[in-house]
Amino acid sequence: MLALVLLTGLALGCSGKVNEGGSEGSNRPSASSNEAGEPVTLTIFGGLVNNGALQGPFQNDDVMAELEKRTNVKLDFTPTLNVTDASQKLAVMLAGKDLPDIVVFNALTDRDKVYNSGQAMPLDDLVAQYGQDIQKNAGEALALYKQMNSDESHSLYYLPGKVGGDDYSPLVNQNAWNLRWDLYKQLNHPKLDTLDDLLDVLEDMMKLEPVNKFDKKNYGLGLNLSDDWGHLMIDKATANMRGMVQANYNDWYYDMSKQQIVPRVSDPEGIFWESMKFYNKAYQRGILDPESATLKFNAISEKYKTGRYFAATAYWSLAGADNQFIADGQSEKGFAPFLVDHNEENIYIVQAFASGDQYQMFIPKSSKNPEAAMKFINYLYTYEGAKLLQNGVEGKQYDVADGVPLLKDSEIEAIQNDPNHYLKTGVGKYIHLARFTPHEDPQGDPVNFTNVPETLKKMALPVQLDFMEHYGYDSVNEAFTNIPNYKFDTSLMSAVNPEAGSDIQAKKEQLDAYLVANIAKIIYQKTDDAYEKAKQDFLDAYSSKGAAEVFDYYKKTYDELVASLEP
Repeated sequence: MLALVLLTGLALGCSGKVNEGGSEGSNRPSASSNEAGEPVTLTIFGGLVNNGALQGPFQNDDVMAELEKRTNVKLDFTPTLNVTDASQKLAVMLAGKDLPDIVVFNALTDRDKVYNSGQAMPLDDLVAQYGQDIQKNAGEALALYKQMNSDESHSLYYLPGKVGGDDYSPLVNQNAWNLRWDLYKQLNHPKLDTLDDLLDVLEDMMKLEPVNKFDKKNYGLGLNLSDDWGHLMIDKATANMRGMVQANYNDWYYDMSKQQIVPRVSDPEGIFWESMKFYNKAYQRGILDPESATLKFNAISEKYKTGRYFAATAYWSLAGADNQFIADGQSEKGFAPFLVDHNEENIYIVQAFASGDQYQMFIPKSSKNPEAAMKFINYLYTYEGAKLLQNGVEGKQYDVADGVPLLKDSEIEAIQNDPNHYLKTGVGKYIHLARFTPHEDPQGDPVNFTNVPETLKKMALPVQLDFMEHYGYDSVNEAFTNIPNYKFDTSLMSAVNPEAGSDIQAKKEQLDAYLVANIAKIIYQKTDDAYEKAKQDFLDAYSSKGAAEVFDYYKKTYDELVASLEP
């Protein structure tokens, strides 16, 4: 039955030529998502690349102004204002049953609390009536969500984000170690064969640049362990370099070499604990920022931007540090990705999400205008909507010459010189609002205009150009894409979840809470013996809470799902 449903969804997703403005064969103007007249105001929680991007309840950037014009909807971000911990704010709203018209949440950290609350509206009828582009461009994802992200009714409650794309970029690497290239050059390009090599390099970088321009002490790296998801950064780059994919549940990897699910946290000899030891060594050697146990993501992002850290496990965590260096007149400074202690055949540096990423969206039962919300969301699943969020407005951010959309030179210059330029334009500001992110439109043209060849050459930063020139690369990621297997689709992993209210789910939540509460204590042990004891105490307690039973559930369910889809 599932295979038949998925095939139906796939047929919906692939049939016919798609009109950028909406449905196949439709001549309706893009502004007709909601009827003409006074704009409909919808409150929304989430949807931004970071909460610090908000200037007030209503945004006046180019993207949002154009989105309102095309959909006749004004988004009120009041629920998202002044939020430092989105997970905690969402928990408070769910507990008080005080939800806005649209909610975007990170299922990796907040799925259980959202699903258990039962406050999401069933969307099948609304999608059937107003979601023709959702059905067309996300049909397969909807079938999977109804099967795996629902209750016994198999209704559609949640809508996937970033359907149909992946996170590959020719100029940055979101899933590997990124190091300060200028300092690495000064050290004469030392080897990075092992994690111990990386520690040595970071220690030497700290000697080259012991303080930043504000005379603040620099460190090799830092962690945001005060965030519920901060532990995911501990093994992110290291696991990726070994071909281990981590998505959804905290205690599993997909091993690309073995092609099977393996434990993450509960394996005492696994890569997670190898990464934990790496950070403990970094702490003992003074390379890890000692404030990491109490830092949240916004705080470490600011430290990257002020030059206080020299390594990151993902380019996005740098929060525009490269552009800040340029704005500060230090264009020679910046980050580049490196293969560190990697598998020769399988690495995971490109996340594909044919059926969406972890940023799910729902309309609460309490929504004051669910019809308008669904019409608006439907627009986000069009090619036109995808292009608007990623590129901005024609005539402002880009021009079209001979049918080719080209970013204005002034826009490229502003992006490179002003790390806050996206706040003014809105381009890239609403990344978690994006529901549909294909690489190409039906005509075969890039949906993200920075990937147009003429623009791509201009977009490269001085550090990136220097890095590519030194190694003779055509792209920043050439060393990574030369590995035979470097991409994995996490859609099915994200779809495996225990039934709400089940014993497995209760144990999973208990394990998650214990992990978050105790992981920093182990890293901050001052001796090797103390570290080993803290590690064993943790594993004993973790095991006693049902870790093996929960892992077995995830592995068995994933294997069964894959087997059911093989035909």
